[in-house]
Amino acid sequence: MSHPLVRLLQQRKKRVVGLMSGTSVDGIDAALVDIDDFGDDARVSLVDFATVPYTPAQREAILSLMRGDAAALCQGNFTLGQWLADAAMKVGKGPIDLVGSHGQTVWHQARFMGGVSSTLQLGEPAVIAARTGAVTVGDFRVADMARGGEGAPLLPFADWLLFRAPGRVRALQNIGGIANVAVVSDDRDATLAFDNGPGNVMIDALMPAASNGVEAIDRDGAWSARGRVQEDLVAELMRDDYLQLPPPKSTGRERYGAPSTLAWAARHADRTPLDLVATVVAFAARAIADSYRRFVLPRGVDEVLVSGGGAHNATLMAELAQKLAPLPVRPFVANGIDADAKEAVAFALFAVQTIHADPASLPSVTGAERAAILGKICLP
Repeated sequence: MSHPLVRLLQQRKKRVVGLMSGTSVDGIDAALVDIDDFGDDARVSLVDFATVPYTPAQREAILSLMRGDAAALCQGNFTLGQWLADAAMKVGKGPIDLVGSHGQTVWHQARFMGGVSSTLQLGEPAVIAARTGAVTVGDFRVADMARGGEGAPLLPFADWLLFRAPGRVRALQNIGGIANVAVVSDDRDATLAFDNGPGNVMIDALMPAASNGVEAIDRDGAWSARGRVQEDLVAELMRDDYLQLPPPKSTGRERYGAPSTLAWAARHADRTPLDLVATVVAFAARAIADSYRRFVLPRGVDEVLVSGGGAHNATLMAELAQKLAPLPVRPFVANGIDADAKEAVAFALFAVQTIHADPASLPSVTGAERAAILGKICLP
């Protein structure tokens, strides 16, 4: 019997599952993708996509890992691997050639934080390989950080390859738990990308109080629309020194997560919970818009395409469109790929890049000393 990697390398076309569990910790995105060839010649077709929501107990278990001990991290790594494998098999009902899994970030030590630059994603890829029977690639961020990069954002290679528009400059704005932007044009080496604000993570932290426990998210922006933006508090939040840093830069829950958000809300307990939610929604939009004025608009951007959970928040989208007018701001639609599937598709593509030993990082984005072959390979 030939080696599994040899068989994969002999196949020009591969059926791949990409898996993503994001900063919002709301579920696993699983994309079934057909990928023909690799590198600049890769052609990608989305076959199926599903989001497998976490139960409240699962979500709390994952969040507890971010403040857990060594035993909890060890067991959580394998448990998450099982959940990711189950999600892969939901979309990959037939034979799967390959799985690319981002896993779940539980800590990201960016350079501006000091200490040892490092990152930790859980969801053991060896477990995924064993349960799916497919070669699995995971742990994509560490190779870039080992070369002095931020390890984030990683998606710009896929953004440039799959979603650039000839003769145009596109800003691909993702608003997940953390917001990030990739500015793509005909020139791959001119790609600019960075984390540009808190996205949904602060909003999610305040929603239980604002909704009296009814909602975990500001669904469709309906709750924040009922509050009144506190302009003095937005001005306070906009003084955040992370927003002033030039790219390359990355951030996460370590800075904008529930502990710091709830501490901020406690300092302003004289404001209503709905007003505080409206305020952080406005802050999320204005932080993004401010980053455009500082770093993006000088590139001559033609349009902004928004993906991620924030694209479904009408209040946030209206605020962002107003602050970026007259620049067109609209939900992401490109190449027949659903906006919600975009990140999972990217990690499917990265898995193909890995087995072909073809770099999928952009040093111009992350600040690494050289491009890296991302990911670690686990055989079934």
